[in-house]
Amino acid sequence: MLKSVEYRTGQNRLTTPVQWLSDNGSYYTTKETVRFGRDLDLEICTKTAYSPESNGIS
Repeated sequence: MLKSVEYRTGQNRLTTPVQWLSDNGSYYTTKETVRFGRDLDLEICTKTAYSPESNGIS
């Protein structure tokens, strides 16, 4: 997450919130990961693993 933010902005924080889209894997939904993403001003969004309308999005 941090590398993505730094690559996009050249800083370690965003100036406006950006969505971080992932599946519901345990790595992406842990409290520490969600808190870290929110500290970077990321809007954490998860999709269900077997949803046809979101297939291939994340």
